[in-house]
Amino acid sequence: MTNSRRMQNELARYRARRRGVLKGGIAAAAGLAMPGLAGRALAAPSEPLTFVGWQYNPQIVEENVQTFMKLYDENVAYELVPGEYHAVVETKLIGGQHIDMMYSEEDRILRWIRAGWTRSLDGLPGLDEIKSKMYDVNVHNMSLPNGELGGLPYYTGFNSFVCNENHLEAGGIEPPATWEEMLDQCRKLKKDGVAEYPYISAWGRAWASLSWSLFSIWYSEGAKVFDENFDPVFDENFRNVLAMHRALYEEELVVPDIMTLQGEAVPNFATGQHTYMVVHEYDQKVFNTPDMSQIAGRCRNVLMPGKTRSTFVWTAVYQMGANPIDETRVWNLVQFFGGKAKDGKYHVAKRWALDFGLSTPHIEVMEDPEVVESFKQWKDLAVAEEQLKTATTRDVAKTMWFPEWDWYMMGEVQDFIRGEQELDEVVGKLEAKAVELKGLYPG
Repeated sequence: MTNSRRMQNELARYRARRRGVLKGGIAAAAGLAMPGLAGRALAAPSEPLTFVGWQYNPQIVEENVQTFMKLYDENVAYELVPGEYHAVVETKLIGGQHIDMMYSEEDRILRWIRAGWTRSLDGLPGLDEIKSKMYDVNVHNMSLPNGELGGLPYYTGFNSFVCNENHLEAGGIEPPATWEEMLDQCRKLKKDGVAEYPYISAWGRAWASLSWSLFSIWYSEGAKVFDENFDPVFDENFRNVLAMHRALYEEELVVPDIMTLQGEAVPNFATGQHTYMVVHEYDQKVFNTPDMSQIAGRCRNVLMPGKTRSTFVWTAVYQMGANPIDETRVWNLVQFFGGKAKDGKYHVAKRWALDFGLSTPHIEVMEDPEVVESFKQWKDLAVAEEQLKTATTRDVAKTMWFPEWDWYMMGEVQDFIRGEQELDEVVGKLEAKAVELKGLYPG
């Protein structure tokens, strides 16, 4: 088998594992509990704990569930949720399905607690010690407006700006410090034949795609987007970011089908055909892994361009159901997946870090020599640390109405990028929608 064919196969497997891409294949029972989880230790309870998760390496999650069941003499029913995860889970919860633990992003924590589907973790044993061993920014990310903790961490990440060093050398350029410079470089790279489509990012209408990319660039330009009262602030910086996206599309500096790319465009950048990308930090591991990338060892993370050089940082969590079948049992499950198990090991967080490059809020894991050495192989740790220090949390995501605005926003922005409406029109619509939704969800 040629290297090219082997790489294509690895990327195909990668695409199949990406969340939001699974339409069949791995555990394609479309929401049915994954097989193989019925077996349990002799002393395990007959009634299983229920756990639902999204489509990121579910085979690893299954193995983690098996480890938990053996360690705790437990019984767990793990369900893989296909499609648009949060929307599907909300439908299940509205329909009355009982769930003891579930994945959740920052923009659902408060929403699900207010709806009575999940609960805060305050009052559970050992929580204060757990919080003391996590980074403050992540504790803030996972906290409710009243300060209570809404969940334990699945992983944490931020959007990085990465470059293809082969193209930089061919073009005789250095990574840009501003987005205007980036745009001009893309024009030159295209004109000189270095890259037909120099820039790429996740522009699909999905919860981890266009929205995350936009907010990263808005924050890098100093756009607040929403103020402390969560009122819209769609200023010049906000508008300039949208205008840049339209210019990239109109001038064919991005692939024509960028809004429908699979795998959040990660496999595309791994081909080595593009120069710059805004991407989830952990995907740098893919770009610098020879079996999955044609630019392994040549993908470099640098600070985001822009006036502030900031980016968007988030923390995904495991939330506990509002009415656990047994609080102690479910708390054990949440701690095992979201922290340290009773044997003193971070079984899940460390494995995600070593195998897939996922960062965690747990300081002990991030300072583990094995994890540090692993991360050094595929990213510049000093740049990543500096980027994290300047990163911005999306506090507006803690409102009840933000998920609806966010989904609406992506559709309108896609229309604007394609030239179907003008800048004043789309900005006006986004502002009006924010005002409308805030009125529907007072307090």
